[in-house]
Amino acid sequence: MEKLPLEQLNERIIKALEASQDGVGVYDQNDIMVFCNDTVGRILGYEASEAIGRSFEENLRHSWATGAGVIADDGDVDGMVRRAMESMKTQGFSTFESERHHGEWTQVSRVRTEDGCTFMYSTDITKLKNTEKSLREALRYVKKLAATDSLTGISNRRHFMEQANKEFNRSKRYGHALSILALDIDHFKSINDNYGHQGGDKVLEAISECCQAQLRASDIFGRLGGEEFSILLPETNQALASVMAQKILEAVAALRVEYEDKSIAFTTSIGVAEFSHSGATLEALMQFSDQALYKAKHNGRNRLEVYSKTSMT
Repeated sequence: MEKLPLEQLNERIIKALEASQDGVGVYDQNDIMVFCNDTVGRILGYEASEAIGRSFEENLRHSWATGAGVIADDGDVDGMVRRAMESMKTQGFSTFESERHHGEWTQVSRVRTEDGCTFMYSTDITKLKNTEKSLREALRYVKKLAATDSLTGISNRRHFMEQANKEFNRSKRYGHALSILALDIDHFKSINDNYGHQGGDKVLEAISECCQAQLRASDIFGRLGGEEFSILLPETNQALASVMAQKILEAVAALRVEYEDKSIAFTTSIGVAEFSHSGATLEALMQFSDQALYKAKHNGRNRLEVYSKTSMT
């Protein structure tokens, strides 16, 4: 097979590069562009012939100004250009991803030769980045599903216990105040019997929203099952926890849930327990709040009771 003369081979290589959908560009020792194809020209906001003869900095600024190419973080064009020019001086091979306008992404491979010339090759990876984004969003959604109660949207029992244990151990380590509230809806079985389970679900949703409106961002709120809820209050002693519990009692008592032309009124009972830092576990603290809750039920409901060893006997 007859070999092509080197000059003809070079011509064919250049034509192939010019026709490529991937971007190809070459800068000389002075960082002046000496070759690029139409793909690089579009990224720079020029026709390919217009980009040739211009400096790397000029091309980069023009690309940003026309909205054709790269994005400057926080609009800091000078910072973007400075970092890019410093990176251009790195000899050898490097590769990086670059976000462009309109949600497009390119992966750029760059070679800086010993004599100071720079060869750049870019390929569009927008589909890949969109797929990665979709996968990340799907993963976040799955994690959220695993952590939240499907009806109320607050933490489910497993997630509540995970978060509560972290906060409990932190409070125990540093000697910080910590309290917990145990809540459940008074006469919830009667609500289900009178209005059906869909009516009961509306009540569960309403009390969840009502409690969340009273809580701080640092508080941990979860549905433990049925009509049972728990609220962990970091940096909160018994007195402040009781104030919070009273606010919740009053807010819930004022609620009215409209369901099938009926207005459902209901109340809650709350048990309050404070962590004593005497070696107790989170599970023990939750049992204390449950005991206080049972006492609130026994004493007439729609009230709070505070746990103490003497008051529970």
